[in-house]
Amino acid sequence: MKYVGRPIPRFEDDVILSGRAQYVDDIELPGMLYAGFVRSPYAHAKVLRVDLTDVARQRGVVAVFGPRDMGFAPGGKVRYQGEAVAMVVASDRYLLYDALEKAVVEYEPLPAVLDVFEALKPGAPLVDEGLGTNVAHEAVYEGGDVEKAMKEAEVKLEGRFTIQRIIPAAMEPRGVVASYDGDVLTVWSSTQVPFDIRKEVAKALDLHLARVRAIQPFVGGAFGSKLLVYPEEIWVSKAAYLLKRPVKWVATRSEDFKATTHGRALTLEYKVGATRDGRVLAIEGVVYADAGAYYWGEGLADTAAQMLPGPYDIRHGRIKAVAVLTNKTPLSAYRGAGRPEATLFIERIMERLADELGLDRVEVRRRNLIRQLPYTNVFGMTYDTGDYLETFERGLERLGYRQLRSWAEEEFKKGRLIGVGLSVYVEITTFGYETAILRAERDGTFTLYTALTPHGQGVATALAQIVADELEVPIESVKVVWGDTALIPDGIGTMGSRSITAGGSAAILAARRLKGELAKAAERLLGCKPEYSRGEFKCGGKSASVRDVVKAVYRGEAEAQLTVEAIYHADATYPFGVHVAVVEVDPETGFVKPLLYKSYDDVGFVVNPLLAAGQAMGGALQGIGQALYEEAIYDEAGNLVTANLAFYYVPTAAEAPKYEVYFAERPHPSRHLTGTKGIGEAATIASTPAVVSAVEDALRRIKPGVRIEKTPVTPEDVWRMLR
Repeated sequence: MKYVGRPIPRFEDDVILSGRAQYVDDIELPGMLYAGFVRSPYAHAKVLRVDLTDVARQRGVVAVFGPRDMGFAPGGKVRYQGEAVAMVVASDRYLLYDALEKAVVEYEPLPAVLDVFEALKPGAPLVDEGLGTNVAHEAVYEGGDVEKAMKEAEVKLEGRFTIQRIIPAAMEPRGVVASYDGDVLTVWSSTQVPFDIRKEVAKALDLHLARVRAIQPFVGGAFGSKLLVYPEEIWVSKAAYLLKRPVKWVATRSEDFKATTHGRALTLEYKVGATRDGRVLAIEGVVYADAGAYYWGEGLADTAAQMLPGPYDIRHGRIKAVAVLTNKTPLSAYRGAGRPEATLFIERIMERLADELGLDRVEVRRRNLIRQLPYTNVFGMTYDTGDYLETFERGLERLGYRQLRSWAEEEFKKGRLIGVGLSVYVEITTFGYETAILRAERDGTFTLYTALTPHGQGVATALAQIVADELEVPIESVKVVWGDTALIPDGIGTMGSRSITAGGSAAILAARRLKGELAKAAERLLGCKPEYSRGEFKCGGKSASVRDVVKAVYRGEAEAQLTVEAIYHADATYPFGVHVAVVEVDPETGFVKPLLYKSYDDVGFVVNPLLAAGQAMGGALQGIGQALYEEAIYDEAGNLVTANLAFYYVPTAAEAPKYEVYFAERPHPSRHLTGTKGIGEAATIASTPAVVSAVEDALRRIKPGVRIEKTPVTPEDVWRMLR
């Protein structure tokens, strides 16, 4: 039986839905202590004095750690509201919070800079005086001859589009538990990168890698916000090492909102040159990233710049990527990490160009789509496989785009304000190496140890499908284990839509190596060179099952490696798709209701359509949230106004539209062993521009010429645009 391609329900669901999954805060160890942090109420201030004397005297307090102990507030100042200046460890969580209130910290407030363009002005307050500037990074990406192309252009456009700052708001806030037994320091973290945690903790405490073990228990969402090794993971580990007792820290929701990285926050200033028939000749501009207080989101502006041409054949371009420090929570990866921003930018540009020329928005896209792949875009990104034009046309047909637009026109005549929006995207997925260890058990079953770090995607189920097919065994005989550096030595993890492409290919490689090892033992056992099929080796009228072969190895009748390791190196691959959004606008209140979301994606082979559809639905809702609801808002002093879920609006099932998810009938596989391209971020990348396009389409039925140049599109924005 073939398993790849079948919609098999997730194996992981039973333990999660029954409440038996263990998350960080579920971990209870004998003698557990609890850590908490004294955090700055200021966005920018010198730390003059930290007095923990009264804290240390409080009931239940075991230890206090100030700036000199742990390196809090580097440079003697805090750069954003919520930055830690001290840590307290107590025997009880409630006594801990009482004790934290006794901390005395003297600050000298400094002027805060909260806007990218203000931060770039001469004389602006410096977030990092050591740099002498608020520009943390800049790079220029260019190709072709921009000046010549601009001179030849018959039409020129310029403008600015701003994408708001997003709070990832994972269901489970960050948390960490550390325990030292005198030999090994074990760290449990709500993370995507246990292997990085192991390395960084070992480095910080000057320990050999063999003496640090990192475990990723079940994780309640991450979306890129748990890709970093955060200071708290180092500080809690150090406290456990010094105190020789288990220490736990779990962020409160407001603490998590302030101390966990934010996402998006990019602005594009652009100029475009085109022909009168809508062909884009050149694009130039600057992508600005509001990097926050520390440059932790390396590459976000760069990725957006390099992917800015999208799926379009634009031969001339020059984009500068600039990361600017401000007194806000540091910026880093959030689902898509630069690709959603690039897609929103170029899709808005394409629609604006169509409107300026009086051309159909679909036709302008069609005329600019890349015709032949592989294709290297103007900034050096080589798109691997696909047929963009065929997929585009097929997607429009399958999604019923024209029919939806006709329906919206009819509904408008009945008094309903319906908008239909379209987006086309290409994204980059997969990078680096990935590891897998596969073991043949004595009972004929198999255990796969993966370095992937799933946090809700159903990766274990998909890996079991892949291994079961490769070994030609029942899927029930394959167990998948993840998240423990004691079981598999290294890897990268789950991020960048790379899990099945990189990790699945590593699993296939391991399965092939294990089959080779078992075949050698079977040949010795059977006395002839066997053929393998459905878990059995056969030759000369004799046969031996995997179980027979393993037992023979243990009896000394044959030799084989029953545990094999594979390291797979994965090049980037590029999914492509067409998405459509339908919304209804209330012109009196400005409220926008998503009605329908339809997607058509070429992501290569689809290992599990059920899991892939789930990724598309969840990703689309996050993009809808960006388009309409979510925004991290700071006041003029740098206080995070949207500091918890009472003020930060995350869409729920009530806001979710009806979904229709389709995959290309004739997919263009990647060059990897799985043939996959990644699906985890595709809908997040495509949904925001589709929804913004739909809102604009609706508004133009009442007020032609309306143009949306920022996200989110709030009810107030809609109300004002219609007045």
